Amino acid sequence: MLKQFAIQFASLKPGMYDFKFDINEKFFDHFEESEVKHGKLNVLVELNKQPRMFILNFKITGTVKLICDRCLDDFDLDIDTENRLIVKISNDTKEETDEIISISESEHSINAAQYIYEFIHLALPSKRTHPENKKGKSGCNKDVLKKLEEHKSKENIKTEIDPRWESLKKIKFN
Repeated sequence: MLKQFAIQFASLKPGMYDFKFDINEKFFDHFEESEVKHGKLNVLVELNKQPRMFILNFKITGTVKLICDRCLDDFDLDIDTENRLIVKISNDTKEETDEIISISESEHSINAAQYIYEFIHLALPSKRTHPENKKGKSGCNKDVLKKLEEHKSKENIKTEIDPRWESLKKIKFN
């Protein structure tokens, strides 16, 4: 899977190395559960190799296409994130934390694809809506916003409450 993202570290001498990757929609096709289906991103991975470990610093910049939570139209979101992964080389291959993992001494490469995928998704905001324009107005579909506003005003109309519920509310606070 995604062999072009494999970083061969075994033959490298201690020191700093840079690896560059370009991400597009073909990358996201390999991950069924991906919330991102389209994007154009550049990834710079800086590898700092040391005798029994190495540090991978990821710098990811570019744009992804998301679906707006409010109006359901597509919009472009700029991504600019930096992440770090520390890889220990040992016989114990358990993952120690989110930032530190261990790999076997018999491994000669590490595939960065899964980590890049995770770092991109971690950079996504929890609320995904069109960014506001220069005037401070939402970039959402105006027709959908109008419909939402109509629904909102209908919901604000108070309906008469059944008196039996009022009696039950009094019990709740005793």
